[in-house]
Formats: sequence, C-alpha cells, structure tokens
Amino acid sequence: MKKLFAALFVAAVMAAGAFAEDSFPTGSWIDSNYDAEWVFGIDGTIEVRDANTGALYFSFTKDQITDYKLGASKDGLTMSFTCPATSRKYKFTKPITLSTDLIMEIDPDWSDENYKTNIKFKR
Repeated sequence: MKKLFAALFVAAVMAAGAFAEDSFPTGSWIDSNYDAEWVFGIDGTIEVRDANTGALYFSFTKDQITDYKLGASKDGLTMSFTCPATSRKYKFTKPITLSTDLIMEIDPDWSDENYKTNIKFKR
C-alpha cells in the first residue's frame, strides 16, 4: 500500500510539473529577517523592495539573470537563477503543501554560508 501511495505522489508531482513548467507563482512574499519584499510579476519580472516603504532595492532583469531553471521535483515547484551583478545564486521553492510560503535559498559566491528561510505571502 505504501508503494502505491509513493507512486501516486510521484505521478502527481510530475503531472503538476508538466502543467506548471512555464510559470512560477506570482505575487509578493516578505522576508521578515531583512524587511524585504520579493515581488514575482506576471511578466516574469523579479524585484526586491523595502517591505515598509516599497522602495526598490534591486530589479532582476532578463539580461542580469543566467542559468534560469524552472521545474518540479519531490520538494515542489522550483525556480533558480544566478545573478552575476549580485554575485549570488537564488533558489525559490513552492513546497507541495497548502501553505502559501516559499522557501528561499541564497548562495553568495564569496562565502560558503548560504541563507535559507521561509518567506511569507503578503496578504
């Protein structure tokens, strides 16, 4: 019975990935550790803003992003990219849960210490 549930889970993840392969959730998520608002636009834009004032910190334009990947795995829907202008690799995961949180991971080029946190959907 456990094997059947495992097989169904894998099939569900792969099916979800097939339909979501070209889009990542859009909206705004708050990183409360840095008072930063991550905005994922419908047009594929990604911005980081001050969560309190809305001031723009950084805009990840298509010409600044390399190694862009979007896909599904057992962990959920994942988007990752590298930004040479910030010297960091970014990974955002929407887990397969009812929660609206995203898991954000930032890997700076100059350090072995990565930053990983849950960011909350802005209501």
